[in-house]
Amino acid sequence: MERSVCLLIHGFGGDSKEISYLQNYLSEKNINTCIADLPGHGKTKRELSKSSPKEWVSYLENKINELKTSNEKIILIGFSMGGLLCTNFLQVKEIYKIVLINTPIYFWNMKVVVRDIFSDIKKRNYEHIKYYRNSVFGTSLKSGIDFLRVLKSAKNRFKDIKMPALVLQCKEDESVRYKSAKYIANQIGSQADLILYDGGCHQIFQKALDIREKACGDIYIFLISK
Repeated sequence: MERSVCLLIHGFGGDSKEISYLQNYLSEKNINTCIADLPGHGKTKRELSKSSPKEWVSYLENKINELKTSNEKIILIGFSMGGLLCTNFLQVKEIYKIVLINTPIYFWNMKVVVRDIFSDIKKRNYEHIKYYRNSVFGTSLKSGIDFLRVLKSAKNRFKDIKMPALVLQCKEDESVRYKSAKYIANQIGSQADLILYDGGCHQIFQKALDIREKACGDIYIFLISK
């Protein structure tokens, strides 16, 4: 019997908590899953800075090779920068589907950012301001450049995706402008299904409680479809 597995890849500076809700959802549906923990991520600013895109790709390559030994098919599910990293493995014959979630091409939705900041000031609750401050100053200049390098190289590879792809994006994502998803889907062409969600935010599985169930359902349907 044909055996398949979904490899879930978190975003830049993040960890498995970003996608654990999706993993649990799929596991309850009897979908075989595995989460990638990228080197240097989910730890300190210093640890992230010490790691590099080369290490991230090498780690994923080793993980995919491990999964190939017991699975005939592999589905890559990339959240945010995880979606960018997926493009490094388009020639692996065992990979037959790709899911890209809030994957950046154009970042910082300033309309949402400004709205959040003014809301914080009005309510004297500075949760959003702290979040944006940490987003800007929580990583080193070196790590920021590493991220831009990953984005630049991936941007030119989306057109090489020939397998079925699902592209999901929240319109109210503060970190990624939703025209990113349109760009990616256009580059992939007829092989891509694009779904845009009204509302939401970047951390769709942690904070977008009104959308994450729908997103998980859409991913599940895509996974079980032929």
